[in-house]
Amino acid sequence: MSARLAGLRALLEREGLDGLLIAAPGEEGPGWASRAYLSGFTGSAGVLLVTRDAAVLAVDSRYWEQADVETAGRGVAVLRAQGPRSGWLRELVGNAGAAGKRIGVAPRDLTYAGFLALEAAVAEMPAGDRPELVPAAGLVEELRRVKDAEELALLEEAIRISDRAFERLARELAPGMTELEAADRFERYVREEGGSGVSFPSIVAGGPWSALPHAQPRAEGFAPGAPIVIDVGARFRGYCSDLTRTVVLGEPGARFREVYEVVRAAQLAAIEGVEPGMRASDAHELAHAVIRAAGYGEAFGHGLGHGVGLEIHEDPYLGPSSDHVLEAGMVFTIEPGIYLPGWGGVRIEDIVVLEDGKARVLSHAPKLTFEGSDA
Repeated sequence: MSARLAGLRALLEREGLDGLLIAAPGEEGPGWASRAYLSGFTGSAGVLLVTRDAAVLAVDSRYWEQADVETAGRGVAVLRAQGPRSGWLRELVGNAGAAGKRIGVAPRDLTYAGFLALEAAVAEMPAGDRPELVPAAGLVEELRRVKDAEELALLEEAIRISDRAFERLARELAPGMTELEAADRFERYVREEGGSGVSFPSIVAGGPWSALPHAQPRAEGFAPGAPIVIDVGARFRGYCSDLTRTVVLGEPGARFREVYEVVRAAQLAAIEGVEPGMRASDAHELAHAVIRAAGYGEAFGHGLGHGVGLEIHEDPYLGPSSDHVLEAGMVFTIEPGIYLPGWGGVRIEDIVVLEDGKARVLSHAPKLTFEGSDA
């Protein structure tokens, strides 16, 4: 029995549930990451039912062989689903020993339309076989907050790929290159470095456009002396990386130097100060206090960071209203920023893991210095 399934079963007992159903309709849609985390299956459709004694994955004929390979050794049985949902769902419930049992459904992992279809299929089952479907939010996400050794190794490789791709791109940045061209080059370099693709649509924004934290790249060329925010990531075997660097072409002006140094000091304060047992909101305050003291408190409007794993944004969330508590083994970003409309923005982001009571920085892409070189 896998440690991940064992962890979920402990949570089922805690919550008074007989099982948990994860219905993931698409690779990038709800439920994909939790289903892959528990079963190893990475296909674009499938329903996983985990009970106290069994784990059964139902997939259609497109994925029979893939599911057999990817779930091998993980304690998951594969059901070769055929015909209408009402038929194979009854078989899935029976094989998992869930007939008439109390089964949790993760609201985040199922659309409303999908839940209605599930309810309709259950209603067609004989009365004695129908499981009771109840909301069960956040169980798998709770497990996924702390990364195991296998996950950490995959994350570190995804981070290495994005570091290398960024370094290649940074050497080629020049006045006149457009934001779209830079984003396209990064994606190509990710694949050349061994990634399966980018982990999210790249953010490349120059000049005043960089004051938008989630700006989309444009067909606009870079101008000398203006801030350029590059927020990018790579995906490797399902796991994501997330990296932000702010650069400038040519000699940086006094305002850029001032804002950049405040952001860099805020990030360093957070990296040095985060520790297991700390509230995520207090971690956010480590950086925000530095930015506030410099007079830019209102210009930092987002959270300090977020967890990274199979999804680019997952627990824990490090923001002023977060109730998460940091634990050893958590992997998350630290990404303070300052955004000034009409001028631009500065954001610096690294991924860290909490180990031995402190943060270990996993990202190693160079950061800007003011001696005319990157370090």
